[in-house]
Amino acid sequence: MAKSCYEYAIWVIGKYPKTEKELRIKMYQQGYDSEMVKRTLEKLKSENFVNDELFAESYLNSEVIRKGRPLMVITQKLEMRGIEKSIITKLVHELDENIQEGVSEWIKKEIKQYKKKWVNGFDIIQKLMRKGYRLWDIKRVIKENAWEQEEY
Repeated sequence: MAKSCYEYAIWVIGKYPKTEKELRIKMYQQGYDSEMVKRTLEKLKSENFVNDELFAESYLNSEVIRKGRPLMVITQKLEMRGIEKSIITKLVHELDENIQEGVSEWIKKEIKQYKKKWVNGFDIIQKLMRKGYRLWDIKRVIKENAWEQEEY
């Protein structure tokens, strides 16, 4: 027996959380018509199973704060996943302090790794910027930790 659109959506988000856009695409790929998809999404939103703001907050916490991934890269990924820019901007502003701490810790770890590989100075800054870290974040970490490092 074929699953209803709602059952399919619950099954999909049960495996891994999805944004509204991602879930809509999945349901269309399964062949559900647009009216059914629209009603299902409204029901899921009213039950708080689909909430782009919570998804974005969780994603920022996971990727930027805990894993230290560059904020610019993660905001682009969120936009590609269908999260509105206004939601992303609001969350970045709210979580700014935590984001700065997470990014700083990871920049520090990256610098230590590069120093172990005998990479110094401007080369470290270039490599970090290529990964997506902002120059002022890199400079701030270098300045704050200058006493730990002999030379960058």
